[in-house]
Amino acid sequence: MQQLKKKLQGAAKRITGSRLAHKTAVAAVALTLSAAQAMAGSKGAAGFTKATQEISSYQEPVSNLMKAIAAVIVLVGAFNVYFKMTNGDQDVKKTIMLTIGGCIAFIALSEALPLFFK
Repeated sequence: MQQLKKKLQGAAKRITGSRLAHKTAVAAVALTLSAAQAMAGSKGAAGFTKATQEISSYQEPVSNLMKAIAAVIVLVGAFNVYFKMTNGDQDVKKTIMLTIGGCIAFIALSEALPLFFK
């Protein structure tokens, strides 16, 4: 087994050491790079353009969804504040501020979303 391994390694060294193998490898790499560049130039650009258009088409529905989430945050926060006030909890201010902050954050993000696609 060791002898076969040594023979194969010797043959590989002779093949890779020859000028023909070197020229063949360089030609193969050049051919591969030119084919990849041609494919990237034609299909890649069209793919990126299509992906950009598809993502931009989701802009308005995502913005509306974020506004709907802000409305849900307001409703849930209002109930939390009401229940905390009726139970006499001390952290009513904290709950109010968290509710208002979450609502403002979602509305601001929904309005800033179109800026990411320009």
